[in-house]
Amino acid sequence: MKNLSKVFVSQVTAVTIKIVEKPWERVWIDGIPHEHGFKLGTEKHTVEINVNKGGDVKVTSGVEGLALLKTTQSGFEGFLRDKYTMLPETKERILATEVSAKWRYSRKPSCYADAYNAVKKTLVDVFFGPPHVGVYSPSVQNTLYFMAQAVMHRFPVVESIHLSMPNLHFLPVNLSNIVKFDHDVYMPTSEPHGTIEASLTRKDFTAFSKM
Repeated sequence: MKNLSKVFVSQVTAVTIKIVEKPWERVWIDGIPHEHGFKLGTEKHTVEINVNKGGDVKVTSGVEGLALLKTTQSGFEGFLRDKYTMLPETKERILATEVSAKWRYSRKPSCYADAYNAVKKTLVDVFFGPPHVGVYSPSVQNTLYFMAQAVMHRFPVVESIHLSMPNLHFLPVNLSNIVKFDHDVYMPTSEPHGTIEASLTRKDFTAFSKM
């Protein structure tokens, strides 16, 4: 920051530089720090209850704003292309998103809090993969589907799940002509971005499992 201010102050009488740091924390998987996984820890626990006159109760639990980032083991390749496609394929990029998920229970779990924590842990574990090697993601779509599939597989009490994951881009910045950094520098951008969403029901999951 001091070096950066010197660049500007050489051309003006004074300069004020303000930097806001987001406290990304390393993710731990089963007690082991992940090699390239990080999270913000800003998520919210949500719940929605629907009751009809007949006394039927439907409980939907969820998480919003679960900010996850991995610095490697991510690409975007194998997508459909036509004459208008300009985006090149890549096998190496930062993958960051804010996961919003809702899952409906078919019956009451033994403990709602434990069920919520277990489902959230499953989503996080599948996103990052094993702590020492991770898991390669060819696209957000691919990762999102396997996250939903894992929840349906591990929790029979869940009858459906919906996931929404915006693709938050971190673009490489080249400042070599202004200031030298020891490591690569990336700039987070909010626009433009795509939001990937999908729903998986118990019926869909059973059908896919038999294929």
